[in-house]
Amino acid sequence: MIIDAHMHVNFKGFEASGIIEYLDKYGIDLCWLLTWEENNPAIPQNYIHLSIEDVFDAYEKYPSRIVPMYAPDPVAHDFEDKMIFWHKNGIKGCGELKVSLSWNSEEITRLLNCINGLNIPLVFHMEASRDYYIPNSTLWEQFLGHLFSLSMVHEQPAKVVNLIARIFPPLKSKRSKMLIHFPGYLLDFINLRKRLSQFPNVIFIGHGPLFWKGISADWEYNPSFYSKTLIKEEGVICDLLSKHDNLYADISGRSGYNALSRDKKFSKQFLIRFGHKLLYGTDNFEYNLIELLNSFALPKEIYDRIYFENAVKLIN
Repeated sequence: MIIDAHMHVNFKGFEASGIIEYLDKYGIDLCWLLTWEENNPAIPQNYIHLSIEDVFDAYEKYPSRIVPMYAPDPVAHDFEDKMIFWHKNGIKGCGELKVSLSWNSEEITRLLNCINGLNIPLVFHMEASRDYYIPNSTLWEQFLGHLFSLSMVHEQPAKVVNLIARIFPPLKSKRSKMLIHFPGYLLDFINLRKRLSQFPNVIFIGHGPLFWKGISADWEYNPSFYSKTLIKEEGVICDLLSKHDNLYADISGRSGYNALSRDKKFSKQFLIRFGHKLLYGTDNFEYNLIELLNSFALPKEIYDRIYFENAVKLIN
């Protein structure tokens, strides 16, 4: 049995029927279907609203293959009412929480209190703050922005903007508008640790570029968005997974794949050590994750935990 614990509907071309085709293609039995709701996204151009209504439409069409989940924006004054309503209708967890808030904010406190009362797990996304190059209104600028965003913009945005301005002088007057600061998503491990202790009955399931960057001790000073270096010393998430029974992690997306593929010797030991706390997932990305996992030649009981047992346990 295989459960994909991180998927979205109407994301990367996956309509409801496409999700089922995807599951069948890779021999996956069912998936957790997650939302993304942020009322005032820091960078609107990068935001994709993934609604609870679309999740439930897909769930009603394929109830035996989809586990519905919902994460409201905790900034909304009525988000508790929404959570209670959708919980009564059948959601099994809160996810994906992907908002530009700090773990120590009052809004997150309210959300965790609500989740604690409903006794459901939380899937969250961590991503570091940085400067973004955002194209302006002209088609030419949009083309340049897309071209450069495929290469080095994530790691050296200021250098990219300077290069564009030198090559294309007409854009020089608009340079100040090209750099937009992104504040990040739930970006501090210090306050995550505090929340894990403060809410021991809430199951936290970590995910995202910053979360998985924390697999290595160099996460704070390594400038790479997706590091390819060998892991010389285990990082903060290893410590958190060791010390907090209520922290789990899903290995979905490019971030999860990269974390496990960058140093296979380290990763094999990581998978064996934390197999009881890891969940298989893809985040709609086809990175041959099953092939990567199988290449580690792990004991069957470890694979069973990662592929389905942990997911089944967390949603009863």
